Amino acid sequence: MANLFDNLSSRVFTRSNQLVEDGLNKLIPGDNLIAKSARSFLGNQAERLLANGLFPGGENSQVQGLQNVRFTAENDIRARLSLSPQSGSLFYRDPSNRLMSPLSETDGVVWPYTPSVNVSYNAAYSGQNPSHTNYTQQSYAHSTVDQIQVVGQFTANNQDEARYLLATLWFLKSATKSFFGTDNNRGTPPPVLRFSAHGAHMFKSVPVVVANTTQDFEQGVDYIDTPIIAGSSGRLSDTTRVPTLMTINCTLIPVISRAAQTRFGLRDYAAGRLLGSSIGRGGTP
Repeated sequence: MANLFDNLSSRVFTRSNQLVEDGLNKLIPGDNLIAKSARSFLGNQAERLLANGLFPGGENSQVQGLQNVRFTAENDIRARLSLSPQSGSLFYRDPSNRLMSPLSETDGVVWPYTPSVNVSYNAAYSGQNPSHTNYTQQSYAHSTVDQIQVVGQFTANNQDEARYLLATLWFLKSATKSFFGTDNNRGTPPPVLRFSAHGAHMFKSVPVVVANTTQDFEQGVDYIDTPIIAGSSGRLSDTTRVPTLMTINCTLIPVISRAAQTRFGLRDYAAGRLLGSSIGRGGTP
C-alpha cells in the first residue's frame, strides 16, 4: 500500500478532480469491486491532501511534471471570514494594528477545524381564500436567504495559536461595531465581509455582515498566556489569557446589493455561474 501511495503522488499532484480520477484509472485499472474500492479510497485521501497543498506520499515525495497547488484565498476550501477587497487599511490590513496582525497571513479568520454551517433558503407565498373554494390560491411574494450560522472550535496549544485566537476574537467583536466618534468616516455602518467555505459551488466570497458572535469562555479548560507586541518598539504589552479550547458562534447575514440583484439570472444561478471572487465581486448565495 505504501508503494502504491508513493506511485500515486508522482502521477497526481493537482487539485483538479479530473486529473486525480484519470491518474487513478491508469494506476488501478479494471471495473471489479476491489479496483473500484481502491480508487475510491485513494482518491478521497489524495484530493483532501492536494486541496491543502500537501504531498500525498509524504513530505519527501517526488513530483514529476506537475505543479504544487499552494494556498491562496481563491483555491482554499476551508471556512473563512475576511474583509471585502475594497476595505482598505482596516482591522488586520492596518499595518499599525498589531493585535489583529496574525490574521493578515490568512487574509481573515480561517476556522482550523471544519465548523458547523447552517443556512436556510425560503420562498414566501401569500394565500387567498375566495368564497366557496376548496383550496387556497397561492401568490408568490419573495425569496430570502436566512442567516448563516457558523459554529466552530478553536484551539490554542502554543503562543502562536493563542495570538491567532485572540486576533479572531477581536476581529469578530470589531465587525459588529459601526464607525463613530473619532473615525473620519463616522456614521458608516459595520463593514461588509466575505464568507467562503467548501469550494466554489458551496460558499464563494459571499458578502455578509456579522449580526452576532457568541464566544464561550468555559471554566473547565486551561488558559494560555498571550503576549502581544504593543508597538514598533517591540515592547510586550500586558499579557492576556485565552482558552486552549474555545467554541465560537457567528451569525452572518447575506448582504446582496441592488446592483448585484440586477445582474441575477435564474438560469445562471442554477448553473453555478454567479460565483464570487476574493478580489472582485461577491457571490450570490
